[in-house]
Amino acid sequence: MKRSHLALAASVLACTALAGCGEDGGGSATDAADAKVCVDQYATATVIDDLLSGLKDGLKEAMDDGLRLDVQNPNADAATEQTLAQKFISGDCDVIVPVGTSAAQLMATATRDIPIVFAASSTPVEAKLVASLEKPGGNVTGVADVIDPVPDIDAMTKLVPGLDKVGLIWKLGDPAGDAQADKARAHLDELGIEYVEATISNGSDITQAAQSLVGKVDAIEIPGDTTTISAVEGLMKVADDAKLPVYGGTSEAVAAGAVISSSYDYTVVGQEVAKVVLAILDGADPATTAVVVPETGGFDLNLTKLEELGIEVPAELRDAALTTQ
Repeated sequence: MKRSHLALAASVLACTALAGCGEDGGGSATDAADAKVCVDQYATATVIDDLLSGLKDGLKEAMDDGLRLDVQNPNADAATEQTLAQKFISGDCDVIVPVGTSAAQLMATATRDIPIVFAASSTPVEAKLVASLEKPGGNVTGVADVIDPVPDIDAMTKLVPGLDKVGLIWKLGDPAGDAQADKARAHLDELGIEYVEATISNGSDITQAAQSLVGKVDAIEIPGDTTTISAVEGLMKVADDAKLPVYGGTSEAVAAGAVISSSYDYTVVGQEVAKVVLAILDGADPATTAVVVPETGGFDLNLTKLEELGIEVPAELRDAALTTQ
């Protein structure tokens, strides 16, 4: 596997906007050496591991000075999430870092007082985590991994000319999944490509959802939500048996066998989260700390799987590959 990490530049750095943070009230500074940062990693996934690695790297100096980092994994279980929220609220957490949109929503509902820095919510405005990316307006800000499904669909049409029907799998009711599924449907409508929906309510539904698409579609698109991505191996087993190409779903899906996805380097995303956390501990107000949106600069491309499926890769897509395997 060839891995060439994208050097990401944040489109809004947390306070060069932070230079103005605190002018109209601001937050109260906490000595990082005495602080506790509580992380809800939500689920087990490679991209989350990468994100946590970047977060720890970005907080290393503060941790060496005494900053405590409490990382908990509820494994996408709703009841465990609720318990974890209460544990964080009563556990002297100075900043809460939820990974993904669902975890961020739960934590934001549970507390209006403790600063929350979400990590990798793709739809923070649609999910009502923040009023806007520039001025969040409450106790929540963070780093958004906004992945538009449109480039994935356009790449799909280049890889499979004459594509007739696409299956869409996402977690129904998930703000990220719903919002990105809306974008996917709208773009497929524009292109005149039919689609078949196969929604899930939790990760264990994904095998059945994928099986429902076999024989009905030419490819499967994952608009992208944390639950679907964390269960992608079950989807890939069905897709591989049916010789169906799978698109989208971030680098996690490509590593599991999807053929292409718009991509972030989640280690860098985690490092950006660390910068925002440190800014908040230094007194920046989440209400006026702009959400950081790193840029995607290309695709993760699974050349091995494309070759197995007999799909030729146009030069323009090879040239746009950030990673290949």
